[in-house]
Amino acid sequence: MSESKVDLKVLDGGREAAHTKRRRADEAGELVLEYLGLADALANRHRVPGHDFDDIRQVARLGLVKAARQYREGSGHGFAQYAAPTIAGTIKHYLRDQSWVVRPPRSVQELRLGVRAAGGRLAQDLGREPNVEELCEATGASAEKVAEARSVGAAMSAVAIDPLDTPDDEGRTFVLSNIEEGFERVEQHELVSTALEGLSAYERRLVKLRFVDELSQSEIAAELGVSQMQVSRLLRRLLDRMRRRLAA
Repeated sequence: MSESKVDLKVLDGGREAAHTKRRRADEAGELVLEYLGLADALANRHRVPGHDFDDIRQVARLGLVKAARQYREGSGHGFAQYAAPTIAGTIKHYLRDQSWVVRPPRSVQELRLGVRAAGGRLAQDLGREPNVEELCEATGASAEKVAEARSVGAAMSAVAIDPLDTPDDEGRTFVLSNIEEGFERVEQHELVSTALEGLSAYERRLVKLRFVDELSQSEIAAELGVSQMQVSRLLRRLLDRMRRRLAA
């Protein structure tokens, strides 16, 4: 008798789980249909010259599906607020993956990162950009390998990761953003050039890693061989200087 009751409980539990799964799938499907416009709008904002817009839109919709499957009501956020970062992140990840014109071997990609990290450390220590011999000594790689790793960057297409208002080349701009710190976005190339005036090679490298390559502070710290706290302080000081220069 007890075995029968256990079997019924297991059966009921399985049915309930299946019902919950179907209900969530239905809810996710409804969200996808309702918010297709959001995905398409974000895809349009991320138009990039040289990339098929239909592909970007499809990736955006996949991001929408992912968000719909993961979303739970009562999480404290409306669906649009929850989904937008997921969709945008999916698009940006896709564009980064597609940014190589010719994808080099993994060993070369890894050495490129090592050379960049060594270059950052040496630039900080020397007060200038290091030469090939210094990079070879720092990385333990041959001059030929270092040169190959440094040239890999030329194999990457100039993909703008941040949203653009226009697909035209004339509308392509450098974009600085720091949502966490509340700094306003600067979208005019002339303003960016002005803001970068007076920065050292090391400081320009730091700005590029954060706002062009979009590395996190911890990733920048690992690449430059400094602590995350140092990166945070440097970025805060640099952005403050740039804002004052723009306001002058």
